[in-house]
This record gives sequence, C-alpha cells and structure tokens, in this order.
Amino acid sequence: MATNENGDGVPPAGGGDLPVPDLRTMEELLPGDDANKHLNKFLHVTQSIKVNGVTDDALRLYLFPHSLTHHATAWFDRFPRNSITTFEQMDKMFLGKYFLPSIVTKLRNEITNFRQYLDESVFEAWERYKLSIDRCPNHNMLPFTQIDTFYNRLTLRHRDTINAAPGRTFMNRRPK
Repeated sequence: MATNENGDGVPPAGGGDLPVPDLRTMEELLPGDDANKHLNKFLHVTQSIKVNGVTDDALRLYLFPHSLTHHATAWFDRFPRNSITTFEQMDKMFLGKYFLPSIVTKLRNEITNFRQYLDESVFEAWERYKLSIDRCPNHNMLPFTQIDTFYNRLTLRHRDTINAAPGRTFMNRRPK
C-alpha cells in the first residue's frame, strides 16, 4: 500500500479521502497505443497536485487508476487490492502491458535508422532525434552511442561544419 510522509500508510487527516482531479481528458489506452505518452501526460497533470502529509509516490499511485479507461481499467482491476505498492512498480507493470515488444522494436529502429533531412537544421534534427529517444524509454543505448548515431546520420555538410568548430574531428574527441 502507498504510504504518507510518515511511511505508515495512514491517509491524511481531514476525512482520509484524497481529492481526485478530473483525468477524463486522458485518452483511452488500448494495446498498441503509446503507453509512454500516457504516463508522461499523467505525470505532467499530477505534478502540481500536492496533498499535505502525502508523498508524491503515494498520490500518483492513488490517482493513476483514475487516468485509465475501459480496457486499461479492466486490466488494473484484476490486481489484488494493495498488491502494487509503489508508483515505480505500477509504471513498470503498465509499460509491460501496454508498451508492446513490437512497439519497442519499431521505436528502436527509428532511433538507429535516424537520418537528417536535407532541408533540416542540426537543431531540428537533434530535436527530432531526442523525441525518438524519449518515446522509447527502454532503448538501452548509452549516451555516447546516441551521440555517435546522431552524428553519423547527419548530412556530410553538417558533419563538416561540426568538425570544423572544435578544431579536430568531433568523433575523435573523448568525453572528460
């Protein structure tokens, strides 16, 4: 069970019921939809909600089922009461159910097969590349590999520009 700031599982004083914001704007989630997007939107919506004496983790764990609809609600309702004790555990179970391996493969391929468009600036390419990385939380790529992949998929003109800036080849520079 989620706990309050005292770690004792007791709800806050004043009736014990936490307020439930209207999360109906969260889209219906079906297998194959973007579970990561749903989680990010949920975290964004709930980040400003604070209840005295209740940890962010406990509050998120309490509110998360209210962000679910239809199939996802039925999935959640199959868990025994209080069997999920942290939001991190909920996050992993939710992604395991709704972030299918085929989606992970598609998004990883999008990252590894990235190419800069001819009419795209380096900044625009970087933003698009980072978006691909952010959409796949379990891409398992080290930061150096991410940068290497990005750099090698830039147009030759932009790689030459980057290489000229530090005075030597960009990829020969080593992180300190």
